[in-house]
Amino acid sequence: MVDVGLFIWLPIVITIIAIIYAFWLRSKIMEQSRGTPSMIEVSDAIKEGSIAFLKKQYSTIFIIGTLLGVLILLFLDWNLGSGFKLAAPLNAFAFLIGVTFSLISGAVAMLMAAESNSRTTFAATESTNKALNTAYRGGLVMGLLVVSMSILGITLLYLFYTALGNGEVNPISVIAFGFGASFAALFAQLGGGIFTKAADVGADLAGKLEAGIPEDDIRNPGVIADNVGDAVGDCAGRGADLFESVSGETIGGMIVGLTFYLAFKDSANPQVRSVALAFVIFPLIANSVTILGTMASSFFVNVDEEGKKTSMDAMKVAFYITAIINFVLLTGLVVLLFGSYWQFIAAVFIGILLAVVTLWATEYYTSDKKKPVRSIADASTTGPATNIIAGLSVGMSSTWAPMLGIVTAVMSTFWLGVSFAKEKGPLVVAFADHYNLYTNGNINQVAYTLFGVFAITIGTMSMLSVTPIILAMDGYGPIADQSGGIAEMSDAEPEVRERIDALDAVGNTTKALAKGYGMTSAGLAALLLFQAYLEDFGKRVHTGNFQLTTVNLADPNILAGLFVGALLPFVFTSMSMGSVGRAANEMVKEIRRQFKEIPGIMEHKNKPDYAACIDVSTGAALREMRNPSLLVVLLTIVVGFLLGPIPLAAYLIGATSTGILLGLTLNNGGGAWDNAKKLIESGLHGGKGSPAHHAAVVGDTVGDPSKDTSGPAIHVLIKLINTIALTLLPLFLVYNGILKV
Repeated sequence: MVDVGLFIWLPIVITIIAIIYAFWLRSKIMEQSRGTPSMIEVSDAIKEGSIAFLKKQYSTIFIIGTLLGVLILLFLDWNLGSGFKLAAPLNAFAFLIGVTFSLISGAVAMLMAAESNSRTTFAATESTNKALNTAYRGGLVMGLLVVSMSILGITLLYLFYTALGNGEVNPISVIAFGFGASFAALFAQLGGGIFTKAADVGADLAGKLEAGIPEDDIRNPGVIADNVGDAVGDCAGRGADLFESVSGETIGGMIVGLTFYLAFKDSANPQVRSVALAFVIFPLIANSVTILGTMASSFFVNVDEEGKKTSMDAMKVAFYITAIINFVLLTGLVVLLFGSYWQFIAAVFIGILLAVVTLWATEYYTSDKKKPVRSIADASTTGPATNIIAGLSVGMSSTWAPMLGIVTAVMSTFWLGVSFAKEKGPLVVAFADHYNLYTNGNINQVAYTLFGVFAITIGTMSMLSVTPIILAMDGYGPIADQSGGIAEMSDAEPEVRERIDALDAVGNTTKALAKGYGMTSAGLAALLLFQAYLEDFGKRVHTGNFQLTTVNLADPNILAGLFVGALLPFVFTSMSMGSVGRAANEMVKEIRRQFKEIPGIMEHKNKPDYAACIDVSTGAALREMRNPSLLVVLLTIVVGFLLGPIPLAAYLIGATSTGILLGLTLNNGGGAWDNAKKLIESGLHGGKGSPAHHAAVVGDTVGDPSKDTSGPAIHVLIKLINTIALTLLPLFLVYNGILKV
């Protein structure tokens, strides 16, 4: 019989191996030449601007985070400590650890991009394959470190709290780690997104359209700020975003597993008792062993110089290899921990399949090789209005496949769990006996439902298993983008620019893939966290027999919670879009001022004041990121206190459903607008400088805040509100008189 308790050390061992491998990859990248003096100069300017912004942004997040941590300490840990038997400030400590680890993840991602960008540019002087490997490995370092830090942080915190509780397993105490990660990620993603799009939109409008100079022309005062934005938005923001995705889904799965652990831990049947802990720690182990698949697939990312195999083809091959390896690893893990149950193995397959379908769907709607993007490019020939109409159409149309994928995956895995329960094996009987889940002597629907939810958990962990390689592909995008800017600004040879441009074009698609995956995983995470919320509510409120908590939409308070939740993503998007608009307006004014007041910029006689543009974006981002972020936190808390825990559950459903659809529309529509512009710049419909190109630039400018600010921030929003609800549930119960302290 397998000792499940030993498996808890597996995440620690694997994540340490992954971290060592990531640093080995970094050392290989650092051994490469940074390039010519002009390449190094541009790269240093990007790195310095990125670090300066991150210091100011992180200090703001730490101040607000510390204040929130103190409030959690006072009102949750200290005030309710005796009633809930918390022997230490568990929630406040976990929250601050989550904030810290999330911000470190973002900083690691940004610094890795800064170290890889000029090296990628110089590698392109030798071959496309070497440039691809440099950019991809830079992204892979980011992916491995972000996922490893999440799993390692949760594992150590879980072990520490289990030791504090004298060996009593209680993953609920770790949920504040997810709250902290989501809180920091929202600020990081939103602040970075506002910075990058203020610079990008300003540089496009005042540089490309008004001055008529190329996107990465060194004469454009906003060009360094634009490249800094790639680092702080696409790297630091996305690193923090997917860090909290892994954290939230892992913790949610552990809380779902707790229901089964409590039923099995004291069973008289040794077979049942031996697997009790497996239900809690399965998400941790699953997300750690699948890191190995990404590490193994990294050796297959190569292209040929004849162009028969593009960089996108190479990364897709690595993705499929990762998916196959992870399916084998997860199947073996499920069999080892739970037994050879075909339903659980099928749930693993469905999760992997959902990840693949998400990749296919996102690529179809955002790749410049596919019909949707070409339709936007064609619409550009008649002006900006038709370009924008076509882009909106593509963005909205792109929602059906991922949403249908989520629905199908949830329904099918749930059915598999119910099918397992209906076989009435020893696990099912022990579960029903513990919670007395019988009606007229037969096991009732409640038991079937809960096993269905656990099968959903298996599918979710399976879908999440490709996160490291998705992060690698995502990190590749901004590295390729920055290297393209460096090539342009350092007057690299035409052959080098062609190689980098080819990598950069693929980078737009990989960034879109990561956002599509992030949105789909966010939807599954929210559903899992929502179920964890209901189960935690049931454990705290109901004594004796286990009862499923229902959300009655005929209740006016519950309906109010649903509508307020559905409204939240739209108000949040409005605020974040407005923030980008105001920040971009300041940037346009600053660039115009420099063209007017600094003579000789266009003739290369004087350099623009790049630092002034970085300061404009920095000030605007720090100023504008606060209100939308605080809206999400405060509105969720207000609904929990004023309407109560069950209306808050409806609020979570409303925000999740509209948030997924709105996020997919913004992400995919923005990516399609961007690639339509790139397609025209490659020579279609008159190429650069043509009327179609001008229309496409306008469309891309609309798409910029959609795909890089509001859309990705919605990923974080729907997970943040669920982790807030789970963390503060005891307060809401006491305030509404449902529980006594």
